Amino acid sequence: MFFNLFKTKVSAVNTLFFGHYVDPKVFYTVQFNRVPCMSFIGELDTGKTFDFIQGTYRAQVKAIYQHNYFDHDKREFFFNNTLFVLKNKRMIELGNNYCQVLYTKDQYSWGQTMIKELSVFHVTGDANKVIGFARSTNMN
Repeated sequence: MFFNLFKTKVSAVNTLFFGHYVDPKVFYTVQFNRVPCMSFIGELDTGKTFDFIQGTYRAQVKAIYQHNYFDHDKREFFFNNTLFVLKNKRMIELGNNYCQVLYTKDQYSWGQTMIKELSVFHVTGDANKVIGFARSTNMN
């Protein structure tokens, strides 16, 4: 009975839309009718990563889904999230500063190789970057 849980077809897609776009895990499950394995890498140059995926995996890309936004100051569209659906039940989510690779349980080596390839696009953060709330000591 428990093993049938992972073989059932997902019919309710109310969890597909999460935040400002689709949840890649749910989308993968709906698309391929299986639970994905995932690898994650953060702190990436998103533009270079996008170009790499487009160039290297062009022949394997079956579909690209994006959430875009319009920047009024620059008068251009930019993307928040991109989902690349590849052949062989593979998927790549590229977001702001990160990438997730989704694949079957038999493709661990591909997932690890993909993350290692993307690691060359690592960006280091600004030394003065502040996380959370910051205020001047004069404000106390």
